[in-house]
Amino acid sequence: MSLLDITSQILGFIVAGTLIFWLGFFVRLLRMNKGKPTIREGLSLDIDDSKLVSIIVPAHNEQRVIDRCAEALRRQSYKNIQIVFVLDRCTDGTLNILQKHAAEDDRVMIIENDSCPDDWAGKCNAARLGSESATGEWLLFTDADTKFDKDLVRCAIASATKRGASLLSLLSSLTTENFFEKVVQPVASTFLVRLYPVDRVNRKENPRPFANGQFLLFKRDAYESIGGHHAVHEALLEDIAFARAIHNDGNRVQILFADGMLAVSMYANYQAFKEGWKRIYIEACHRNVKRLRESAVISLLFNIGFPLAAIAGIVVGQVHSPILLWTAVASLFMYGVNVSWLYKLNHASPLFVLFAPFGGIAVAGILFGAAHMLTHRIPIKWGGRSYILEPTNK
Repeated sequence: MSLLDITSQILGFIVAGTLIFWLGFFVRLLRMNKGKPTIREGLSLDIDDSKLVSIIVPAHNEQRVIDRCAEALRRQSYKNIQIVFVLDRCTDGTLNILQKHAAEDDRVMIIENDSCPDDWAGKCNAARLGSESATGEWLLFTDADTKFDKDLVRCAIASATKRGASLLSLLSSLTTENFFEKVVQPVASTFLVRLYPVDRVNRKENPRPFANGQFLLFKRDAYESIGGHHAVHEALLEDIAFARAIHNDGNRVQILFADGMLAVSMYANYQAFKEGWKRIYIEACHRNVKRLRESAVISLLFNIGFPLAAIAGIVVGQVHSPILLWTAVASLFMYGVNVSWLYKLNHASPLFVLFAPFGGIAVAGILFGAAHMLTHRIPIKWGGRSYILEPTNK
């Protein structure tokens, strides 16, 4: 048997395996899309608007986005709201911008905070301060870089009531204005959802609790039952910690797709994007170095290894095996179909699929970088403070 024969056989097994994988992935996407739960379900539901909703927004130097956030909150069709901004050690123009909104709308409250206890994460401490001044039966914690659709609060209260959720959260629609958002963000988001599939979060039996800190809607009694932000005061991803605490307390967690009703501009530049996603992945992987590295390898395998194997199969198949050729073509085609769908779900043009391998490399670099930070005890900077995290074996 010649070297070409051996190469052709090896490539045949690899390419056939990748084709089967991409076909299975496509079926998974079809099922997810068919039963995809979105917050728009609340548009058709009846609602009791007599209950006050307190919206709490921690803000640390957010002059870039705070005006847009405040405008959107004030325009909510659900009028029975209290809007609490907690300015956490701000040194920019955030206060000046919000003072205009407070003067125009008596539902807007501003709390200024100039310190943070050593054993608290900055955002958690600011949110706690906001909750202590909030008077609503529902507590909605959100971020300053969010933009609410005018019907979002109404839909959220309706959906949480229908689903019996003590904590309702949303997978936000991330903006895709910058090049790195269009190329890297869809891959980064997909890997997070891979760790916490929505259908596993929402199922009644043996759910995998998960929430997104950009939108956390609590029943007040459930929030207070677990101790509020005191229960997650050291967490850098307080959302996942909250989801676990609510579930362990015997209450239900639900997560829905925002479907454009909650837009978020997470990071202004790529450096901030990288550092932010390192923190997200570290906490989502339970600070497990091995899991971070495994995810990095998977990103390279999916976005580099599989496509290269298909291309190699096409090259070898043209001169040696028509079966290998067409199997490789089918594998590369299904890779393109799946990735195009994922980019579309993340509001990026399918044209950017051409850059998907670079997105995969970037995400692998972020994951390897996160593992390096844990291994070498490199501080993570977030919310005006630095944190040295200890790796675990969870």
